[in-house]
Amino acid sequence: MSQSQTRTSFIIIPSMILALTILFCIKKNNATAASHQQKEVASAMEEPTFYPTVGDSKYDVIFAKEPSFISQKFDFPVGKPDGTNYFKAREFGQSKHLGEDWNGKGGGNTDLGDPVYSISNGYVSFAENVCCGWGNIVRIVHKFPNHPEYPFVESFYAHLDEIHVKEGDFIKRGQLLGTIGDADGKYSAHLHLEIRNFVDMGVGPGYSDDTFGFLVPTEFIEKY
Repeated sequence: MSQSQTRTSFIIIPSMILALTILFCIKKNNATAASHQQKEVASAMEEPTFYPTVGDSKYDVIFAKEPSFISQKFDFPVGKPDGTNYFKAREFGQSKHLGEDWNGKGGGNTDLGDPVYSISNGYVSFAENVCCGWGNIVRIVHKFPNHPEYPFVESFYAHLDEIHVKEGDFIKRGQLLGTIGDADGKYSAHLHLEIRNFVDMGVGPGYSDDTFGFLVPTEFIEKY
């Protein structure tokens, strides 16, 4: 073999190897992409995805996934459904009070540990102990369909002795959420109940001249 032929062979053989390597890689990448695509299609068929539309709040998305927890009716949180054997020790607006205080008819601490129920179907957005006289608090967001003013309301239960739900739970009307407490011994046992038409506000002081975002609990429950 001549010297020129030898040089040509050294050029052609590596070029062929390189070409075959590139072809193999392309086929492998195509096969991998096809496999991923098949898995994505299979996953989509197994579990349909909810895609929120522009303007949806996070609670629209939450209740779209669990429509059986949308509210239809509201009850009282103690002595369900109508507050039997309980009375309001402090009204909404009394001394600038932003909620209602519910006590058992026996007074004092006779209602300590009594059950507290969710006033309606909803989503538990908060369930924690809070400082400075609040004690254990549970907050529940209720989707309120077809209301002309507010699509959501929030019920707020404070001074609880025990909490039986956690953030992220869905809850039904009349379901146990906790028990009546005394805010870690700060007060005589009672339930502080608020209903808000502006959800996710701060915990707040419980008393204020400004009632923006707050509804009168008894009026609201009796109406709906």
